[in-house]
Amino acid sequence: MRISKQSSGGRGEYEIAENAPNGLRPADLLNHEVQLRLGASLIRTGVQLLRQGGKLRLRRIGNQKAYPQVPTQIANVLLLPDPARDERTMTGGQPVLLSDRYIIQDINFGAVNRTTAPAFVAEVRSLDCKNQAFQAERIDVQRRMADVERLWRNRDKFPPDVASLLGQHQKVVESKGPILNAAGQLVSNLQAKMQEYAADLGVVYSPRTDVVPALIAALNEIIEEQPASLDQIEPEQLELRRREIQRWQQYASRRGAESVRFKREVRAAYDFRCIICGVRFPPTVVNANPGIDAAHILPWAAYDLDKCCNGLALCKTHHWAFDEHLLTIVYREGKYFVEFSEEAEANLSAPEFSVDALRAFVGEVPEERLPVDPADRPRPEILQRLNEETA
Repeated sequence: MRISKQSSGGRGEYEIAENAPNGLRPADLLNHEVQLRLGASLIRTGVQLLRQGGKLRLRRIGNQKAYPQVPTQIANVLLLPDPARDERTMTGGQPVLLSDRYIIQDINFGAVNRTTAPAFVAEVRSLDCKNQAFQAERIDVQRRMADVERLWRNRDKFPPDVASLLGQHQKVVESKGPILNAAGQLVSNLQAKMQEYAADLGVVYSPRTDVVPALIAALNEIIEEQPASLDQIEPEQLELRRREIQRWQQYASRRGAESVRFKREVRAAYDFRCIICGVRFPPTVVNANPGIDAAHILPWAAYDLDKCCNGLALCKTHHWAFDEHLLTIVYREGKYFVEFSEEAEANLSAPEFSVDALRAFVGEVPEERLPVDPADRPRPEILQRLNEETA
């Protein structure tokens, strides 16, 4: 059994077609409310099956402005982009799941059983979505709900405003419906926040597209287990220490909400300007993501891990050069200096390596490249510790 959209070149109608696995016919469900099981969640849709014009069609009960039709309620539960009803608003190409630019063509059921309400409970197995170019992008509902529930369980690993939206969504779904129109705004707000945070979370997200894969990708990128303490590694084991420092750097930049906050504070303190070369690449109306990274100097809590004084704003090239210890930053007599490392100086030469491109920025760091607030500037003892560890 399935709910299908019957095309009419415009809005069309959603009708129930085919018999259920247990032999129930659509006509057996006449005047029954539609209740849907999506994973572990049961949703009372406030929609019933009525006979109109000789056909069995879905119609809302009571206040029809309070909640949308069944396909949109399902989309909101699954955190899908808002589907269109009118086929004339569809577009072609990929991605199919683009807000207001695709339709849910079929809602495919598994088990269907009547209750005494009168209502019937249908297990939603899959959705078939389409736009003008692609006729059947299938969504496995069980798998999708598992992803949504995983996001609920781990919402505190995201920035607070994203976590709040996921918490609100969980409450909406657990209310058991009908899923009101406001739930669609929750999805839109999540899309907007994901666009805002994508670069800081280390994922790619395009506006108005499906937000769940991006959120799951961000969750998969978050590192929870801290690397071993450097105090456990003998000082003479230089290569091992360097590898562990790199693991700490990776851990520090991929810890979810705290990492996002740190990156934003550091970029703002440096006004989106690289401390080494001075280029400034803030977000604009053309580029949503800044071209400046926020790098940790020493990524562990004993040195105020997520404070600006343990951070540097660096362009992509000089972030790489700093992490590879080709360029270092030192503090002497109240001033900051960029230096070409002794090891790089001894082992690298042109034309095999563009050393001159790095040497060009060696020298005193101009005042305008440093944070205005002295408390946000690199703490001298942190720079000294790093340079000792990597010497």
